[in-house]
Amino acid sequence: MNINTAAKITKQLQAAGHCLVTDDEAADVIIFNTCCVRNTAEQKILSHIALAKQLKRRKPELLIAVIGCLSAKRKINGVDFQLGTENAMDIVEKLGVTLRLLPPTTTETAYIDITYGCENYCSYCIVPFVRGKLRIRPYAEISAEFDQVKDHAKHIYLLGQNVNAYPNFPQLLADLAGRDGDFTLHFLSSHPKDFNEATVKVIAAFPKIARDIHLPLQSGCDKILRLMNRKYTVAEYLEKIACLRRYLPDVHITTDIICGFPGETEKDFQTTMATVKQIKFDAAYIFPYSNRSGTVADKLAGQVPLHERKARATKLVEIMRKMS
Repeated sequence: MNINTAAKITKQLQAAGHCLVTDDEAADVIIFNTCCVRNTAEQKILSHIALAKQLKRRKPELLIAVIGCLSAKRKINGVDFQLGTENAMDIVEKLGVTLRLLPPTTTETAYIDITYGCENYCSYCIVPFVRGKLRIRPYAEISAEFDQVKDHAKHIYLLGQNVNAYPNFPQLLADLAGRDGDFTLHFLSSHPKDFNEATVKVIAAFPKIARDIHLPLQSGCDKILRLMNRKYTVAEYLEKIACLRRYLPDVHITTDIICGFPGETEKDFQTTMATVKQIKFDAAYIFPYSNRSGTVADKLAGQVPLHERKARATKLVEIMRKMS
């Protein structure tokens, strides 16, 4: 999603005659497109902003803009513009450029937002607070943007914090995948509670839909899934994996897993490892739990020490490496 926003802003600025520079000292404007889902990302971006503010003291005419999640979360002193995820594109107009529809360009990959925000309220996640509640993009807008890029992009991604929350998502997939063009259709990311057999059947029916499915498990232990407010059980998740492999024998399944969530005991972690071994994912993004102020999980009892979270993540990464 951030890549998509950055690409659109860059395209608009370049169309107005601006160019990208790699040397901060030569820049007239520095735009930070931010994510603060994990604490490490937030701390890194704050350090980069601090360096830009030091440069601005030597070069007062420099403009600094911060857009995206971090702007929705906190006020940052010493910058010229702060815009959240809902109005990030407004930075183009604030810099004196008229926002307009630009002709498509030949590119390898195109991204199309179909939903914004989220209201699943997983107990560890800050997204609903910084990206807002679920908003559905009108079908006409999605359809028009898809037709604009389908003859120019080899890979087209439908994006949403939870793409399955789009009303009748299987029908949308079928509609777009049935159109002319030499493209492969992808979608990110799916929530297991909303991912269903109807979606799998559509994927199987349309060769243009990629057989790459990212389905975040987050934990392989029912107790932890309840604490995470994920709204599915391990057994239900396993049924969805079986469904995928039944209809799509060549499917490539990836996932996300959080290690050391509050309340996770060594036994709970062993249960997650057993689940991962049973499923045999093709790849997994594995993270130690990251505390986010304002979330339910940040106040849960049984906070796991950071060194233990990292040790569990390292152990699971090694298991995945051997399976992959």
